Amino acid sequence: MNKKFIVTNIEFDPKFKNAKEIEDLKFKVQNAIGIWDVEGKTEDDHVAKLFDEVQNYMGVYLTSLSYENNKPHALTSYM
Repeated sequence: MNKKFIVTNIEFDPKFKNAKEIEDLKFKVQNAIGIWDVEGKTEDDHVAKLFDEVQNYMGVYLTSLSYENNKPHALTSYM
């Protein structure tokens, strides 16, 4: 079963990265914030796969990943 999450914040380990690599990773963070669709059987499975997918996209170890369940957007939910 698929589940959608809204990734709201990503923090990564900048250790052993030069300034250009850190700049590229910050750009990737901005692109990764948003809705992610993951497949799994349980809630824990969904969360683990979300973390793995975002970490694979970033290509670096994540120190923190903040997310929330998918919900209607505040500006369009009452239309």
